[in-house]
Amino acid sequence: WRDDDAKTETPALGRLLDLAGRFDMPLALAVIPHGAESALERRLAREARVRVLQHGWDHANHAAPASPSELGEARDPAEVEAQLMEGRRRLESLFASRFLPVLVPPFNRLSRHLGGAVGRVGYRFISLHGDFAGLPLPSRNPHLDVIDWQKNTAAEPGHLVRWALAAIKLRRYGLVSASLPVGMVTHHLAHDDAVWSLAEELLRRLRQHPAIVAPEIEQIFAG
Repeated sequence: WRDDDAKTETPALGRLLDLAGRFDMPLALAVIPHGAESALERRLAREARVRVLQHGWDHANHAAPASPSELGEARDPAEVEAQLMEGRRRLESLFASRFLPVLVPPFNRLSRHLGGAVGRVGYRFISLHGDFAGLPLPSRNPHLDVIDWQKNTAAEPGHLVRWALAAIKLRRYGLVSASLPVGMVTHHLAHDDAVWSLAEELLRRLRQHPAIVAPEIEQIFAG
């Protein structure tokens, strides 16, 4: 489970962490370094199963509005490397061992020409969306998004089921490694009551299923 766009403590973050606690689920929180506040560190200090990933630098769009990207084709690799390094230093300073060297590119887009810059900052993994990221670094990605971004509302439950089945089939048929996790993604700041209800129902069904294993976030990004 990955949740994106955190910067500080908010009521929505509290609701997210309460949901994770009630279902005893590990959570990877993608934090935007630019503007990340110490209030967030203080809040996460009480959450033993939450780990912090780096969500780009400032989540600013440097591409066309129709295909937004912070880390797109127009970016200079040297500038990107400097920003990501500063972001990594900030998150390491704030969160210490809770921070994992994983890059979550904003808008789930990363141009291949930035691969060298990303590698030099020292990330061990990237986290995007779905399988077949096609990037030089290994990725561990969510597949189920509880938000329908085109309609800006809760996703259809049937779509979540189909996405889950598709990911499972790829692993069962050996098209991707069976060891790769299947994940879900939330955006706590963008949730309305319908999205929160869908996320809660999805977590309830997952936790009740005897075949579901929820490894710690460190295990997902190990090796």
